[in-house]
Amino acid sequence: MMSRDKPISHLILILFISAIGGSVIGESLRLILRFIADEGSIVERALLDYFSYEIGPHMLNLIILSFQFALTLNFNVITLLGIFAGWYYFKYSY
Repeated sequence: MMSRDKPISHLILILFISAIGGSVIGESLRLILRFIADEGSIVERALLDYFSYEIGPHMLNLIILSFQFALTLNFNVITLLGIFAGWYYFKYSY
C-alpha cells in the first residue's frame, strides 16, 4: 500500500526518468554488442529488440498555423528493468 506522504506526481516522475535511463542503457548495450558481436546476435534480439507503440499523428489546424503531434514509445527488456528499478526506489527507498 502506498503511503499518503508520497505524492503520485513523484511516482510518475521517477518512473519516467527511470524509463529514459533504461532506454539509454539499452541503446548503449546495443552499440557495444554490435561492436563485439555480429548484428542480430541472440543476446541483442532477446534483450534489446523493442516493442514500439505509436499514437498519432494528430493534426491541429489553427487556420494560420497548423501543428502535427505524434507519440512513439519503444519498450525493451532493459527499459522494463529500469521502470522496475524506479518503482522499487519509490516504494522502499524514497
